[in-house]
Amino acid sequence: MQASPTHNKIFQWIMEYGTMCQDFLKEIIPERDFSHLEIISEKSLKNVNHKEIRLDILATDKQGNKYNIEMQVADEHNVIERSLYYQSLLVAGMLDAGDKYQDIRQSYVIFLCLFSPLKDMRRPDRVISHLERRVTEELEYSLKDRTHTILLNLDGDLGTVSPNLRGFIQALKQQPQTTTSDLGNQLTQAFKDIKADQGKERSYMMLTKEEQAEIRLESAKMLIPMVPLEKRWEAALKVFGEDAEKAKAFLEENHIKY
Repeated sequence: MQASPTHNKIFQWIMEYGTMCQDFLKEIIPERDFSHLEIISEKSLKNVNHKEIRLDILATDKQGNKYNIEMQVADEHNVIERSLYYQSLLVAGMLDAGDKYQDIRQSYVIFLCLFSPLKDMRRPDRVISHLERRVTEELEYSLKDRTHTILLNLDGDLGTVSPNLRGFIQALKQQPQTTTSDLGNQLTQAFKDIKADQGKERSYMMLTKEEQAEIRLESAKMLIPMVPLEKRWEAALKVFGEDAEKAKAFLEENHIKY
C-alpha cells in the first residue's frame, strides 16, 4: 500500500487504532476524561436542505461532549469558515425536542493542518491555537459558550510543544522522531499494521480509484467548456471511455453546450 498517514482514510483508520484517539485527545485537551469514548469515522451531518459534511472522526465521551477531528492536507483558505460550519452542525445535533438550551454539551472541532491556518498571526508558526468567542470591549472576558476550535499547524515550530505531541506530528508526517513519544510510536505501529492489512489495502485502492475518478470529473467540468464547441462531444467521450450515455448525461447535467 503506497499511502501516507495524512490521507484522510488512512488517518481515520489510525485514529480508530487501539487507544490512539483517546491518547491524542488527552494530549490536546488534558482536562477532559476520555476513559469511555465512542468513535465514529466518516459520520455525515446535515441540516434539512443545507450543505452536508462528512467528518473524518467524531468521538463522544461519557458526558456527551463531542470531538470532531479533521485532517486538512491542502490549504483551501477556508479553515475558519469550515470550522464554524462544523461547530454549528455539532451543536445543532445535541438537543432533542424538549431539551433546555442549558443542556448543550461541550463541542470541540480540531483541525490538523499541513500548513499554517492563521498566517496573519504574530506567530504563524505556532503549532496549537485555541479559538474562542470573547467580548470585544473586554477581551479578558470569555463567553465560555462550550464551543472550542483547536487548530494544529503541523508545519509549525515543534520545539514549542510537548515531546509526546512532537513525536506524533513527526510520525504523522513520516519524519524521523527526535524525541521519545508514546503517541508517535503508537502512530508508527498503527500505520505499519494498517499497511499490512490486506482488507484495508483493497479498500484503500478502491477509494483511490474513486478519488481519481472524481478528480478527472472536476477537471473535465473546468476544461471541456474551454474546448471549441465542435470538439466538446469528442472530449467528453474520451473522459468516459467512449460511453456515449455517460458523456451525454455529464454534459447536460453541467449545462455544457456541445
